[in-house]
Amino acid sequence: MVEMIVAITVLLIAVLSTSVAQIAALRLQDGAKETNVALADLESAMESVMAMSIDTIPIDGSRFESGQPVAAFERLHLRDQRIVATYPGYTLGGSVPDPLPIVMTTTWTDRRGVQRSAVLRGMKTK
Repeated sequence: MVEMIVAITVLLIAVLSTSVAQIAALRLQDGAKETNVALADLESAMESVMAMSIDTIPIDGSRFESGQPVAAFERLHLRDQRIVATYPGYTLGGSVPDPLPIVMTTTWTDRRGVQRSAVLRGMKTK
């Protein structure tokens, strides 16, 4: 009888350990999926910027105005998702540098309620 109780206890511990590992793996998989979606959205936004003329990208009122959320990418695929473009070395109203450095940053809230972010950098020339 004691041997049977010990065997059941060992089996129960093994099953619980495996279950905990499976749950952790599923959470990691969800996080990886969200990160991939965020990076795909960042790449899409960066491609849109790269297709524009260098002189119209960072100006006030453009789709990719410096420091402002890009309306077309707000809450697109992820909860509370925002993509913001910034242009290091450029000041609003000044001349547009060539090459123009571009930094795209996305933030979102993951399924567990944690704020996450990703960054993509590029350069646009005339």
